[in-house]
Amino acid sequence: MSDEALARIDQLLQMQQEHHRELADLIEQYRQMTFAAEEAGPDELYRVVSGMPGGRYQVLTTHLRETWLVLQADLARLMPEQSGIDAAD
Repeated sequence: MSDEALARIDQLLQMQQEHHRELADLIEQYRQMTFAAEEAGPDELYRVVSGMPGGRYQVLTTHLRETWLVLQADLARLMPEQSGIDAAD
């Protein structure tokens, strides 16, 4: 496998790692919001928790799924013999 192919795989894995860090940070924010809302009472707690997960969470999880798909497709393209894909197609 070429250095370029390995660099591409590494780049995609770094993207995954960063998305997971962002997701972990977001979940920590959700936890903090939950504890703060609990102190304000059950109505506020319900309002906050029922709004989870939010749009940012959805975007991050979509990026995670799509990056794995790109990694799999790139790997198949870069290593057609190993993936079982005919390189002539």
